Amino acid sequence: MRNTETKNSLKNELARLFFIAIGVFLFILFFQPFPLDMLTDDNRLLYVTGFGGITFLFSFLILVIIPMFFTKWFKISEWESGPSQLLIILLLIFTITANAFYIRYVGHTVLTLYILFKIFLVSLLPLIILNILYKNKSQELIIEILQNKNKLYETKIQQLESNEKEEIVHIYSDSRSDKISIKYRNIISVQSADNYIEIYYMVKDVTEKKLVRNTLKNIETQLVQLPEFIRCHRTSIVNMLYVTKLERNYSGYRLKMRNLDHYIPVSRQYLILVKDLISSID
Repeated sequence: MRNTETKNSLKNELARLFFIAIGVFLFILFFQPFPLDMLTDDNRLLYVTGFGGITFLFSFLILVIIPMFFTKWFKISEWESGPSQLLIILLLIFTITANAFYIRYVGHTVLTLYILFKIFLVSLLPLIILNILYKNKSQELIIEILQNKNKLYETKIQQLESNEKEEIVHIYSDSRSDKISIKYRNIISVQSADNYIEIYYMVKDVTEKKLVRNTLKNIETQLVQLPEFIRCHRTSIVNMLYVTKLERNYSGYRLKMRNLDHYIPVSRQYLILVKDLISSID
């Protein structure tokens, strides 16, 4: 994976340097900052091409080859975020020197202060373009990172909303004229009371009780689908998240529930299952 990313970064860097060299070639060809009158059309084109070649050669050597062989000082990742200031200064110095020698000994042009100033500007041009390209690349990376984070946040929000919907339990009366909607994690227990059920649940750290006309059997089919709930007695369904202790007294077994001031009975037929669940929670 890392080798693939490195190859892609190298390709991107070479493409940038190539197009910058083309830009230098076109700039000198059309604006002619250096004397070209003494050259024929063919020689002029070949001569101008040399400036693009110098730009590409030294950019490649300094911005690509040096980081590849001196990884302790220069990281490959800089291809995407921009080279260090040291490499930029080296590139400027070598490009100016190479262009000056090229103009003097290939173009046979006397190096006046004005020509040297224009050499400096032409050598500086690729660095300005590179800086703009790297800034655009950095902004693209930042935008991509922000977009990915935004997608991640949207996914998390959707998951939370989905979980929120899944957490809600709707308990209806037998005539469906009455309904109570509670997060299943807030339900402590459901107990039968004649033709009604008593729902004990938490609201802001306070235990509340709701009386709904229905049978425990009807509610059981809804709650036991959730792994936290178990029927422990013919009169009771409990949320195992609130069980603190299984006790035995003279009348049998019972559960001590957190946030309840009374015990929940456990019949023998449900005892083994209750013990297994308590053991798995512990």
